Amino acid sequence: MKNWQFGILRYNKSMRYILALNFIILSSSVFSAEEKTEQDIYILDEAQALFGDRANLVANRLDSFFATERADDEFGRSRIRIRSQFMLREREVSDLANQYRINLRLPHLEQKFKYEYYQTEEEKKLAAEEKEKLKLSRINRAWLFNIDMGVSAAIPPKLITRARVRRSFETGTFIHRFVEQLTYTTDESGLVEETDLNSDYVFSDGLVFRFINNKRWRVLKKEFDTNHGPTLLHQLSENEAMSYSTTMHTVIDSGIWYVDNYRIAADYRRNLYKQWIYFDVITGLDFPKVWSFRRTPFITFQLEILFGG
Repeated sequence: MKNWQFGILRYNKSMRYILALNFIILSSSVFSAEEKTEQDIYILDEAQALFGDRANLVANRLDSFFATERADDEFGRSRIRIRSQFMLREREVSDLANQYRINLRLPHLEQKFKYEYYQTEEEKKLAAEEKEKLKLSRINRAWLFNIDMGVSAAIPPKLITRARVRRSFETGTFIHRFVEQLTYTTDESGLVEETDLNSDYVFSDGLVFRFINNKRWRVLKKEFDTNHGPTLLHQLSENEAMSYSTTMHTVIDSGIWYVDNYRIAADYRRNLYKQWIYFDVITGLDFPKVWSFRRTPFITFQLEILFGG
């Protein structure tokens, strides 16, 4: 009887050792699987980061060519912009508008004492080009705050001050750019609040798809409208680019949300001289509700001069 009990005891101890050994083996296999999964995810993250940087480089290059406000804000450029537009529209009187905008960068104090040594001017030029390329390619995921001033050459002149906060982020293969802006103008429009969310998808080095979502609230006038639609940015050559867009403009009035206008437009932009004089021809069709959505062609000629940046 004692021998039988001793056999059972020894059998139980053996089973414990076997179970413990199996647990150790299973645990090690689980840990190795987790490490492999983490490694696989790291590789995917690296590939996604490389794709995002390349896509962002293309979008930033096109935005820089079109001299958008986002390019000035994110790259910290000090720039004076003079824009003159002559507009022709069916069933309306032609109009000439001039705009002046100043974007001033105030760098940190330590930048004044930053010292860099280069043996030749060629090395200095190459280093500056590398810094600019790196700035264009990296997605700036930080919150950026900007304030600028503008003047509209009307009679009497209108002063415009704006404050913006912006941030970029990714979801999959899309790069999203969020902007919140407050504008104050010295006329009857007063304070205006705007929210933008643009999503970019890059097809190639010269072709970017962008979906635009914009909301605008004129506080004093109690007007609320939105603008939505796709845009295709196409770089034709080093000095030429096209922008094709289809947008829908909506209005919220007395609790009713309705479509106010449909627009199909194309913008041809040409660099005339050393990337500081540009000429645009913008043409398209409007389908406004006020004219029972009848076709209304328009064309705009624009001359833009950029100083600085």
